[in-house]
Amino acid sequence: MKKKHLIGIMSMALTASLVAGCAKDNNEGQASPSQSAKPSESASAEAPKGYNGMDQLQISEKPAKVTLFYPFTANGAPKGDMPVWKKAAEITNVSMENVANESITEEVQSFNAMLASGKLPDIIQGQRTTLAPAVSDGAFIPLDELIEKHAPNIKKFLEDFPEARRAGMGADGKLYTLTGTLGGEPGKTLPSMGYFIRQDWLDKLNLPVPTNFEQFEQTLYAFREKDPNGNNKKDEIPLFSRNSGLWSLLEIWGATNGWYIGPDDKIYHGKTSEPYKAALTDLAKWYKDGIIDPEIYTRGAQARQFMLGNNIGGATIDWFTSTAAVNDTVRAQVPDINFVAIAPPANKQGVVQMIAGREPIHTYAWGISRDAADPEMVIKYMDFFFTKEGERLTNFGIEGEHYDLVNGEPVLRDVALKYETGLPNFLRSIGGGYEIGRRGSLVGEISSMNEIAKAGFNMYAESDWIKPPFPVLTFTVEERKAIDDALVNLNPYMDEYEQKVFMGAQDINATWDAYLAELDKLKLQSAVDAYNSAYARYKTESK
Repeated sequence: MKKKHLIGIMSMALTASLVAGCAKDNNEGQASPSQSAKPSESASAEAPKGYNGMDQLQISEKPAKVTLFYPFTANGAPKGDMPVWKKAAEITNVSMENVANESITEEVQSFNAMLASGKLPDIIQGQRTTLAPAVSDGAFIPLDELIEKHAPNIKKFLEDFPEARRAGMGADGKLYTLTGTLGGEPGKTLPSMGYFIRQDWLDKLNLPVPTNFEQFEQTLYAFREKDPNGNNKKDEIPLFSRNSGLWSLLEIWGATNGWYIGPDDKIYHGKTSEPYKAALTDLAKWYKDGIIDPEIYTRGAQARQFMLGNNIGGATIDWFTSTAAVNDTVRAQVPDINFVAIAPPANKQGVVQMIAGREPIHTYAWGISRDAADPEMVIKYMDFFFTKEGERLTNFGIEGEHYDLVNGEPVLRDVALKYETGLPNFLRSIGGGYEIGRRGSLVGEISSMNEIAKAGFNMYAESDWIKPPFPVLTFTVEERKAIDDALVNLNPYMDEYEQKVFMGAQDINATWDAYLAELDKLKLQSAVDAYNSAYARYKTESK
């Protein structure tokens, strides 16, 4: 796909729904005993040779069924009687039964209960990090040969998204799970967060949009000192975040609070780097000078609404859709508010970049369990969701009911677009939009954006600012243990040190060396070595 205005494409498609005459629709476990004891019906299914993943999508001549574990979280879970899955059964002649315990809504607890039940379903879904230990323990079967023989669409998907193959690989180099994409082009990092600033305050103070670190700092101090909200009080809080702590603000210094790849192509932890030290140094000064929200560690998720609704917040780094939407929700209180996305100012190192981004693939996956009676049929069923029909079904619903094809492209009807709680919730209500192995779509995200969000998202999507995400690594049991054993003590210590420096309880220049020495005592190097071992394997597999 050539480089295009992503928002423009989606906006045209959504607008076309009105032209197409769609307005007439008015409209961000443990298996139960009966489930676990029930043998899979797939064993008796007769899979015809006709399935080819293109024009022949019937998988079984006789009605068949696959069992699926997909935990019931706050976002619900797919069920076989939902419209999307009933339509999939109509096309493939294979129905789905979700055997997860609906009363267990915590993912890991539900997953562990399923493993303990003694009978694994045909397909198991979950967070990739949750599935990894079960892969090592032999709960899943390798998929490489099955895909090569029976799943042409999965094969093509893995060729288009090599990171998806790496994400599903075990430490032995074999593929065990299949993930999906969030949308967008292969290899293109998707925007997640962007810089937002009060354009109305810039205009009032006759200030330009800041384009580098020095200008950004000067702007924040001007917001603090020059009364841009006009109430004759020094109550402005120039920089705030609804995320607890400082991690989203580290962008300004080109720093990160997680793992990163250094110039020598080795992995290090961000909280040991010089950019992180520089960030903490400046942030401590900004905190002392009233530039940063004094309650940044405690204010929580409502910080954005509070700051903008009370006309005291000046800038933040946050998600496009929800942040831009605050303009609409607080306009009655702040009529002139214009909180807009801007390009990242060049950081303190002089680089225009955005570390926060999203890899094209999502963090969930599914795979075939060792107890599946007919893996060939199951892989064909999974392959169906990578066909054009399966992709449209899970991304848009049923043609003629939830969307229409206009010039060959799906255009959502009002029944979906005007759903009271938004398109993502509509899709989940009919069984679509769930995190299974499939090619995703950005339509759901884009359709819920206002014009400010669309402009910002489009600006970042078409730029080269967003750094490639940290690679998807697979760990051996020993590597995973070394990392977990270290981080259980490292994370609390690093967080405590950060907060003390930020609030002025410790001087960073006087304590930095002692801080690094303590990290060594807490086995940081063991975790670093484990990451580099996995990274070396990743580089070999990527050649």
